[in-house]
Amino acid sequence: MEILNASKSDLEEVSQLTGQALNEGSVNSYTVDNVKATSLMEKVLANNGKLLVVKESEQLAGWVLFGSQKDSITDEEIGFIYEIYILKNYRKKGFAKRLLEKCITDLKTQGLKNVRLVVYKGNKAIQIYEEFGFIENRIVMNKAI
Repeated sequence: MEILNASKSDLEEVSQLTGQALNEGSVNSYTVDNVKATSLMEKVLANNGKLLVVKESEQLAGWVLFGSQKDSITDEEIGFIYEIYILKNYRKKGFAKRLLEKCITDLKTQGLKNVRLVVYKGNKAIQIYEEFGFIENRIVMNKAI
């Protein structure tokens, strides 16, 4: 297992899968195509975000997209994990945990004191986030009208 800064070819490979990752991560609450998902990723990267990939035998196993943003109420600069995804064949092997460790270490190195992420109800990754000390501090509710 190797964690690397994404190369240009890694970015292209992730771009082909990021729509699927967002759809699965949202527990199929919505459908996002690769064009839209890649656009979202490019915005994060253009704003000093970072994309790390995890590889096994030189094959892409997953990635984490993260950066920082200002808290809308306190104006505190916080770390934010926009997307973390492990391809199905590589799950339950510790890849997500290693990516989270590296991501959090990078954010600490930047002097950030907090890191946040958004996770959909029913997403199996919630257990991993809780193991890392993430706590639920907001609930976003939705109503179709």
